[in-house]
Amino acid sequence: MQDKELHRAATRFARRLLGSDELVKDIVSEALWALQRNLGRLTEPGSQKAFLFRVVRNLAYSELRRRGRLPEVPLESVEWQQADPTPGPEEALQGALVLAEIQTALEKLAEPQRTALLLYVEEGLSYSQIAEVLATDLGTVKSRIHHARKNLARRLRPETRQSLGLEE
Repeated sequence: MQDKELHRAATRFARRLLGSDELVKDIVSEALWALQRNLGRLTEPGSQKAFLFRVVRNLAYSELRRRGRLPEVPLESVEWQQADPTPGPEEALQGALVLAEIQTALEKLAEPQRTALLLYVEEGLSYSQIAEVLATDLGTVKSRIHHARKNLARRLRPETRQSLGLEE
């Protein structure tokens, strides 16, 4: 993975965990520095990304513990991708409403479930990479992602679940 791409992925992940940009740059810089110092030990494919995400997660959680609160992620801070680059006004509005509903539901997930799901869906990490990032076993990762999907779907309106093709 290229440096810029790795930096963007780490920044996106840190922003989603912390909910603001105030310390994201510092945390990502510190995590990238830790990655640089440990490059010689990280020889497995994908281990650099997993290591970086683990450091970002640990630093972000330390900051959240210091603040004494769970993160709040404003919708404006999320980088959403649209499938159709030129939707009509109605499609754009409907898409924005669905994304807002998903974001709200995502924010209500338990932190371990939300983190595992974000690493899987948004960052494309494998279950084993997520287990490494979260310092847990593979079964726990599978369980967290399964329950996150279930809880996320449960929090969506029936119309939204239907439009997304989700079963409850």
